[in-house]
Amino acid sequence: MLKKLAGAVMLAAVILSFSACSSEQAQDSGPYYSFTDDAGVSIVLESKPQKVGVLFSSYAEAYCDAGGQIYVTVGESVERGIVDSDVLLVDSGAGKTIDTEALISFEPDFVICSADIKAQADAAGLLNSAGIPAAQFHVESFDDYLNMLKILTDITGDSAAYQNNGLDVKQNIDRILSEAQNEDDTQRVLFIRSGSGYSSAKAKRGDDHFACQMLSELGAYNIADDAPVLLDGLSIEHILEQNPDFIFITTMGDESAARAYMDSVLAQRAWQQLDAVKEGRYTYLPKDLFQFKPNSRWDEAYQYLKDVLYG
Repeated sequence: MLKKLAGAVMLAAVILSFSACSSEQAQDSGPYYSFTDDAGVSIVLESKPQKVGVLFSSYAEAYCDAGGQIYVTVGESVERGIVDSDVLLVDSGAGKTIDTEALISFEPDFVICSADIKAQADAAGLLNSAGIPAAQFHVESFDDYLNMLKILTDITGDSAAYQNNGLDVKQNIDRILSEAQNEDDTQRVLFIRSGSGYSSAKAKRGDDHFACQMLSELGAYNIADDAPVLLDGLSIEHILEQNPDFIFITTMGDESAARAYMDSVLAQRAWQQLDAVKEGRYTYLPKDLFQFKPNSRWDEAYQYLKDVLYG
């Protein structure tokens, strides 16, 4: 009788212990990951995403660098060799028009968008309303990139990717900036974004393009920053008055056509008066570092600009 009673007590203890563990697990259970995106929207992932969509090629590259795999994206991601050609597409180009009906039909469980492209911002709002978590990111500095990379590697679980493609890159950037601080001269620069059409060469301020911010960090002075009016660009009179030491040019669209157009501008008599033009101190910046986001190569981009400024 005593043995039976002891057995019953032990069984009850086991049941109570199991119930307590189950209760604790229930209390501890929650979403896989949550964060606030750059549009201020709270994003909740109930489980680890398996079918991820990325609507901006630079962010597609960042997600792959974070250890992720892409299920659906845009044509530019294929053109740049970031993903294979058999990936699902919701836009044939750079993600400026999104086929949201097709996107929803593909049933992604997480979508990454650019906050700076209206079609993608609109798609994010629609997806979140439909119960599909869609995050918007805005990356115009290395710190912006590092914040995004931390979120993406938290989602993929690849902490080594955050170290290799984020923290190690930051260490290199800190060294490059430290070296630039030792330079005595402040270089005066003109930064131009050029397309292939008439009047498509526009001077950019420090807050207009991430490369302008990088030049400022490297100790350069952008002659557009203090210009009284900046609409389509600076007047040639203002540029001649400032006479920049260096001209940096980034191209959009068809690169050869954009370079040809800008070459024709630099060949004009007024531009030929600039020391930077006469002495060949103008440079076309590589698209992979300065039109697209540099991502894991931010340190290379900083080094490139530093080498042009200071040799």
